[in-house]
Amino acid sequence: MTLKTRLVLAFLSLVTLLGGATAFVGSRLIDRTILREAQYRTTMDLRGVRTQLDNRLAAVQAAVENASRRMTVQEFFRGLAQDKCRAQLESDRTHAGLDVLSLCDAEGSVLLRTRHPYKVGGYRLSDPLVEEALRRGRAARGLIALNADELALEGSDLPSQAFINLVETPRAKPRPETVETSGLMLWAAAPVVRQDGKIMGAAYGGILLNHNEDIVDSIRGLVYGDEKYDDKPMGSVTFFLRDVRVATNVRDGKGNRAIGTRVSAEVYDRVFENGLTWYDRAFVVNEWNLTAYEPLRDPRDKVIGILYTGIVEKKYTDLKNVILRSFWIPVAVALAAGLALSLLLAQMVIIPVQELVEASGRIAHGDYEVHPPRFHSCPELRELADSFKSMSQAIHQRDVDLRREAEALEESNELLTRLNKNYLEMLSFVSHELKSPLNSMIFGTASLRDGHLGPLNEEQKKTLTTVLKNTEYLEEMVVRYLNLSRIEKGELDVHKRNVDLSRDVLAPLLPAIQAQLQAVNMNLENLVPEKFFLPADPGLLRVVLENLLSNGAKYGREGGRIEVGAVREGSETRIWVKNDGDGIPPEDLGRLFQKFVRLAGAPGHQRKGTGLGLFICREIIAKHGGRIWAESQPGKWAKFIFTLPPA
Repeated sequence: MTLKTRLVLAFLSLVTLLGGATAFVGSRLIDRTILREAQYRTTMDLRGVRTQLDNRLAAVQAAVENASRRMTVQEFFRGLAQDKCRAQLESDRTHAGLDVLSLCDAEGSVLLRTRHPYKVGGYRLSDPLVEEALRRGRAARGLIALNADELALEGSDLPSQAFINLVETPRAKPRPETVETSGLMLWAAAPVVRQDGKIMGAAYGGILLNHNEDIVDSIRGLVYGDEKYDDKPMGSVTFFLRDVRVATNVRDGKGNRAIGTRVSAEVYDRVFENGLTWYDRAFVVNEWNLTAYEPLRDPRDKVIGILYTGIVEKKYTDLKNVILRSFWIPVAVALAAGLALSLLLAQMVIIPVQELVEASGRIAHGDYEVHPPRFHSCPELRELADSFKSMSQAIHQRDVDLRREAEALEESNELLTRLNKNYLEMLSFVSHELKSPLNSMIFGTASLRDGHLGPLNEEQKKTLTTVLKNTEYLEEMVVRYLNLSRIEKGELDVHKRNVDLSRDVLAPLLPAIQAQLQAVNMNLENLVPEKFFLPADPGLLRVVLENLLSNGAKYGREGGRIEVGAVREGSETRIWVKNDGDGIPPEDLGRLFQKFVRLAGAPGHQRKGTGLGLFICREIIAKHGGRIWAESQPGKWAKFIFTLPPA
């Protein structure tokens, strides 16, 4: 991808990101603001509807109280003017717009009803409002639900007015019933009090809300007026008995009142089941509205229905779209201008850069006389051109200097190569030539010390033992220098075969190691299982274990213990040598396997050595494809571990 493309994409991404973020935040802000204002309106509208409902209840209570104070009612309870009282109360009921107006005695037994068939009998003492009037002597009002039998007692035509066929409604909660026969009532009761203050009975009555278009339309008119949108009333009001619309001005898809349709399941659960309010958009019959719901409670505070008001969401959606369009136009213009400006800026940057790239290419081919043009459009680019010129001159000078240094270095490298070759050849030659005489010296000294050439006194034996130890140390040093020579000349070859670690590697070492351990009174604990086979070069592996065991004897604690062991870990083999002793300081663990580094030991321990043993161990293990490291707890133990891969 070219620099021009990268710059254009970078500018474009930045402009798009900023524009998109602005549009997103602006759109969300507009959406939330409009929705918040609309929802606030529905909240206020619900309060207005509740106020109108309370006014209707107050009117019902006033009508019932007026009836309870009629002189004819007083005479009725004294056994006088029975027919006159019924006629008077029936007139009062009709005039007040009540569906029920009846009288009961102090025990709650109904004595008079004002609606055909004018039945008497039955008890209303279980009615909390009638109980309030009879027991406490004061009027009360509220909402109640009357079943079909109770409605039939109050008037033969009331059950048919209350009857509603349930309509299948999208998003409603499943319900087994197909009809609703109970009625939601605006209800009130007032005591009938004699002049001496004794309560003789009570008047009660109310308005049936089922199919009551006048009340629901009147409340909507008082709250919303004649406001419309798309030829539809702006707001709507509904009374629910349980989850069924019993009085509403919400319309279904055919334009009919949605009587018998039911509230959505989410609203039902929140408002009816949990007694909480709902202020949010909701699915109403067949469309989304901005809504407010609250529970309708009877005098015992039991939820018996739901009060709803809502407004058409489409008005606010359309308003939001208009505002968004007016917002998006300047944003789109700004994005387009930003894009054009980004292309212009990219071009202004690319042209000078391309010229500098061309000049760089010429310099790369050795043309140090090239000079980039002066850029007058931007001071930074002029400064870049000046720096480029200085750089080309510096590169030219550096090139001349490097050529001189390279020639000198080449001569030095040739000299070093010859010296290193001579060093390696001398090291190999000297080590090899010393090996045979040292072996003869060791054999002769041992024979002389052990009396094979004649008897010796103790002082002579002691001296020969010291000579033998030093000669053996020299032999060990020669062997290690021979190994070092092989490593550095790249002649350390690994010939792997399937070997028994215990039989082929450890067994040949143990006699010599046991002699070292006996000298310092140390014990060897061999944890290597029998017939423990692994792919390795047995000779090189003996060199590793001999070094590690010898180090353990050399630096371990006198009278302590050395442990050698091996286990399988997955496909790898782990082998370790652990000795009791002073251990290794943490700061020294990282340099143990470097060339010519010698381990420190406790005072009085033998520390002679070439510092090559662990270095050689590392190289041998690396040649096998494994790794080696050390662990230690200072003052207690040291442990050397190496792993070998599978074949």
